[in-house]
Amino acid sequence: MKTNKQEGKNLKKTVMAATLIIGASTMMFQGLTQVAVAAVYNKTDTIPTSYVACEKGAFQVTVPEGYTKANYKVGAIDLEYYKNNHPTEKDLTKEEAAELAAQYIWQVYGVDLEGQTIEMGYDTNTDVNPHPKWEANVFMKGQDYHEGYSVKLYGVEIDSVTGELFNISMNRALDAKVNAGTDSSIDESESGEFAVMVKELAKKYDVVHSDIESINCTGQGASFPTNEMGIYGDPTINYEIHGTNGEVAFISLSRYDKMLLGITFNGQAKYDLLWIKELDKKFQMDSESQQNVSTSADETQAPVLVTNGDN
Repeated sequence: MKTNKQEGKNLKKTVMAATLIIGASTMMFQGLTQVAVAAVYNKTDTIPTSYVACEKGAFQVTVPEGYTKANYKVGAIDLEYYKNNHPTEKDLTKEEAAELAAQYIWQVYGVDLEGQTIEMGYDTNTDVNPHPKWEANVFMKGQDYHEGYSVKLYGVEIDSVTGELFNISMNRALDAKVNAGTDSSIDESESGEFAVMVKELAKKYDVVHSDIESINCTGQGASFPTNEMGIYGDPTINYEIHGTNGEVAFISLSRYDKMLLGITFNGQAKYDLLWIKELDKKFQMDSESQQNVSTSADETQAPVLVTNGDN
């Protein structure tokens, strides 16, 4: 059973890393995580959750200091999934949600979206989070293009009713050759260099709305594999932050230059953890079941008499 427990821990680290790396693109997140579940269980189960409805705009969003609304366009995420989902009267409008996304991107990354297009998609409540969400993607134009290919994407997820920030991320491509494999020289402990940086960022953005109780590394990874144009994804390192008030958040940094790649706040992170725990439990149950079947098969085999020639 020790092996099964270790497999479960490794699976948790893999899924957690994927959750952090993917950041704000829910379609990507759902696609990868559901494939992972199907590979193990060949089905997707709903996690029981409860969602207390809030009034429109109930979450108090303060305009960031120094922010000025840019002249951007509001478009739509060009995926069939979003074309079939529509906001209700209780939800923020697409334009209201886009403006909040622009403010969040300015607050965390200091990026002005002048001349950019904010692509919006409405996501109904899912197995992983019972809250309906607005999702925003900004494929940066101008200096962030490489041979016609956008090499930087900002993503934001907010509660479609209250405007609460669930997730913000920056996915980028690097033109430098980087090693995406695990770097064993990195100190992954709470006193390590990256963990210290994470703690500072967690305080700066008040990710758990309380004092920090613990910071744990959940693994290393990469944002995406090298493509045919020789563009490299970020090598990442990911952390789970717990607050003294019980809240949890995730932060992902680049191992290439220590850039902040993403923050998942408690509003989403608590459901991600619940999902991971359910997945881990089912994985262990599946492993135990397979082991029992294998043991039973061995016990029911008829004994074989081995002889050394004729007597």
